[in-house]
Amino acid sequence: MKYLGLYKRLRADLMAVFIVSIALVLAGCGSPEDTDIKTVGIVLFGDSRQPQVNGFQEELTRLANDEDFSIRYLIRNAGNKRPALKVLVKELADQKVDLLVAAGGLEADTMKEMVDGTKIPVVVLYVNSIIERGLVKSRSDPGWDVTGVDNLNAELSGKRVELMRDLLPGMKKILILYYKSIAPSRIGVEKAKEVAEKSGIFVDARAVSSRDEIKQTMKRLEPGEVDAMLTVPTAPIDNALTEIILPNVYRLKLPLMTHSRPLAEKGALASYGANFYDMGKQAARLAGKVLQGVEAGKIPFETPKIIIYTMNENVRKDMEIDLNDVARSQVNEYISITK
Repeated sequence: MKYLGLYKRLRADLMAVFIVSIALVLAGCGSPEDTDIKTVGIVLFGDSRQPQVNGFQEELTRLANDEDFSIRYLIRNAGNKRPALKVLVKELADQKVDLLVAAGGLEADTMKEMVDGTKIPVVVLYVNSIIERGLVKSRSDPGWDVTGVDNLNAELSGKRVELMRDLLPGMKKILILYYKSIAPSRIGVEKAKEVAEKSGIFVDARAVSSRDEIKQTMKRLEPGEVDAMLTVPTAPIDNALTEIILPNVYRLKLPLMTHSRPLAEKGALASYGANFYDMGKQAARLAGKVLQGVEAGKIPFETPKIIIYTMNENVRKDMEIDLNDVARSQVNEYISITK
């Protein structure tokens, strides 16, 4: 009987150890439900925002893998329809996403109007004139839960005029289309005029308010009416580049300077600005901090690390523009993309 009791106690002890061991193993393994999944809602005004979104997703996914959490992306595209932005932002906010991402300034303006005061943080991939447009109080103290990358595109409009002057020494008149209702568009015109006037160059700024007005303005242009064209940061104008603006600048052999490399890739003569894809990656690093608990409003807005002057060589040659020594010394990269 003594040995029988000892046997029973030993068997019970072994069973207890076995059960505890199994429990520890299962706890260590976890389950799919235990995985830390962050939901990120991204809103784009239109397809022209895709390069910065691509950079953002690639970099944030990499950061998430390094930090042992995963990302669920909910992406909404307004199809270049501004009223649709409110609908899309509300849809994502109602889903209680962990982070809202504005691909551009129009999206950011809408998010401020609709989520300021909620607990949803916002990261902006690509925006300019952040103080002038009323998006933030200052770069370091935005006044609400937002951070991102200020691309300086409107402010750089004056520098683009300087580059055009050096590339086209005989230039006397520059055409700019702009939207009065979009702050960076107005500011871009102001900055361009400041520099142009000092160089004796006239800026022919024409306000438009729809795709049809852009079409009619470009269609009515006559040879010799202006010497060159400059775009200022305005999403509806960017989206009209391929179908409306480029056919007319080719018709008139009108040199076109833009604010982004993708527009030069589509057939503009040149661009001067930060790389969209790189800005998306830069913003992803800010988003990573937010998703790990840092308040977005405590992270100062950043500016691009590098500004690039890109020349489309095929377009330059087609327009028979000679690259003088001054202009050649300023260009950072040449691309050869057929228009």
